[in-house]
Amino acid sequence: MNHTSPSGVQCWGAKRGLRARCLALCGLATLLLAGCASSPPSKFYTLTSTPASAAASSAATAALPIRVASVHIPPMLDRQEIARPSAGNQLEINGQERWDAPLDEMIQQVLTRDLLTRLPAGKVILPSAPAPANLQSIALNVLQFQSDVSGSVVLEGSWSLVPSHATSPILIRDFRYTAAASSHSTADEVSTMSALLGQLADEIASSLPAH
Repeated sequence: MNHTSPSGVQCWGAKRGLRARCLALCGLATLLLAGCASSPPSKFYTLTSTPASAAASSAATAALPIRVASVHIPPMLDRQEIARPSAGNQLEINGQERWDAPLDEMIQQVLTRDLLTRLPAGKVILPSAPAPANLQSIALNVLQFQSDVSGSVVLEGSWSLVPSHATSPILIRDFRYTAAASSHSTADEVSTMSALLGQLADEIASSLPAH
């Protein structure tokens, strides 16, 4: 006949409790992994440069070198997730659709590339390059840059041209561009946003002082 000591019963019970806890943790981990596996993957989007229009290319002049020095966007757009207005004064945010980089930095880079293709060589200074003594700075203030509730993409704001060592601009322009994306997909909306930045570059290139 086998006899079990009280200490043996306690030990066996402790082992059984430990095993039950391990099984419970393993089950929870399995559920978490299954949930992660079923979640849709994140998609990342970026703005791209667009060619200049024929009219803008022929009208583009610049007496002095320029640089896109600053880009200011509203807090609603200053997020990694792509945001869209929806009905009822609400904001639609999809956690799986994200910008590849901060939106203000992308606008600065793409607008710089757009101006490089529209102005004569040597007239556009890169954001991080040393500044020449006669540099003129462009300050861009964006009020809206997204699709609206009707599905149209809107780029609205103002830009200013500030001479080197000056505190006030010599040129201020308001702008508003709208265009309908070819579909309601985020990829087509982002492509339309890039095209609107190209229109803004056309305007800036043709508005710079020629002397």
